[in-house]
Amino acid sequence: MRGAGVDAERVARFDRPGFSGNPLPMVFTEREAAFAVASGDPARALCAAFCAKEALFKAAGRPVDVRGFEVFARPGEDRPDVVIGEELASDLGGAAIEVRLFEDGGNLVAAVILSGEAT
Repeated sequence: MRGAGVDAERVARFDRPGFSGNPLPMVFTEREAAFAVASGDPARALCAAFCAKEALFKAAGRPVDVRGFEVFARPGEDRPDVVIGEELASDLGGAAIEVRLFEDGGNLVAAVILSGEAT
């Protein structure tokens, strides 16, 4: 294991009634924002993506551009689909990234594990 990170947030923090755009363009890609709207549970999808990005930042142990890491979390799933951009993959030295989501009431926790040989 090269690194691990965890982040937790209240899903309600991301509840934006009537939202249809990108609420945090410095964090979410347009694809993530569109996915959240279409998911049927935008607050959960945005919260999961935010938590996973924060956990990745912690696992990396240094600044990384989290927009190169897209997270698509469907309701009820604990392993979201992730897309790692080429620049981020290179920056992380080809590390494998595993993301897990955990929910407790209105809270969501994301855990990210980076594995593989350090380069």
